[in-house]
Order: sequence, then structure tokens, then C-alpha cells
Amino acid sequence: MNELNELQGRVASLERHIGHLRLAVGVVCTVAALAVLGAWRGDPEDVIRARQFIVEDEEGRARMLIGRQSDFGGQRPPSIGMAINDTLGYERFGMGLRPNGRMSMGFDAPLGKGDDRNRERINIIADEDGGAEIRFLDRETFVKGRLSLTPDNRLVLSFLDFPPNEVRRRLIGFEQDTVVVERR
Repeated sequence: MNELNELQGRVASLERHIGHLRLAVGVVCTVAALAVLGAWRGDPEDVIRARQFIVEDEEGRARMLIGRQSDFGGQRPPSIGMAINDTLGYERFGMGLRPNGRMSMGFDAPLGKGDDRNRERINIIADEDGGAEIRFLDRETFVKGRLSLTPDNRLVLSFLDFPPNEVRRRLIGFEQDTVVVERR
């Protein structure tokens, strides 16, 4: 019964996170729609063309970048999209479309709130094969949970744990719950 309560708590936590993600996506979509509508209403001679658009704060720091996004030293493929930086210049939100068709959004933790080699905590992905995934990473950059659309169009909730020398996955779907243990 304790395991059921723990699972219900985890699912409730994921539901809260998804609610926050929906709000963030709504804000991003609203801003994008307003920008498109503003451009559409304008005189065709008012069109501004640029390879990159950078919004700076009053201190001259780049806070929002729209256009080609960096590959961060080879850590990820380059993409076209948008990034929002904090006051220290570190990306906190990124959205990009890669050449292969993968669209992704990443929400990052502040610097110093975990393993700074990868501060990403939540990813939302619409992949190049028509699949989808929401991925949750912990402060040590381990993937702790996924909500995934499988290749056969099933929705699966996955919880991951990493005890010494193994990887444990609990998969929850309509058909059955499964625990998978693999040696590392």
C-alpha cells in the first residue's frame, strides 16, 4: 500500500509539472502568435529580415535569442529556435527545430543547483518519427521519468532509478505495469 501511495504522489507531482509546462507553452505560443500577427498586419515594406534577433536587457546582456542556436561545443546538433538566458548569461529555456525535423523545448535549472554540466531538468520533444516525449532529469542529470508516446502509439509513464550496478525502470501503461532491471 505504501508503494501505491508513493506512486500516486509521483503521478500527482508529474501532473503539477505538466500543468506548469502547459502554462509555459501557452505563454510561448501566445508571444509567437502576437509576433506573427503583428508582422502580418504591417505594411509589406515594414518587413525586417535578420539571421538572428537578440533582445538585451538594460545592462546590455543577451536575454533572448531568436534564430540559429548554438551547438554548445558539440553537445547537441545546431538548430533554429529561441533561447532565453538568465541575468548571468546562462540559458534557462531553449526551443529548437533541428534539420532532421526534431522539435524540442528544454527548461533548465539555475547555475549551481545541481550538476552544471547539464542543467536541463525538463524536455518536451516531438521527434522526427512522429513520436513525443516529456523527460524529467534530476539534479545529477539522471533521467528519472518519462512520459512517452511509443512507436505503436501507446502512452507509457516510466520511472527510472539507478542503484549501484543496475538501472531499474518501472513502466506504467494501460496493458500492464512492468519493472525492468538491467545490469550496468
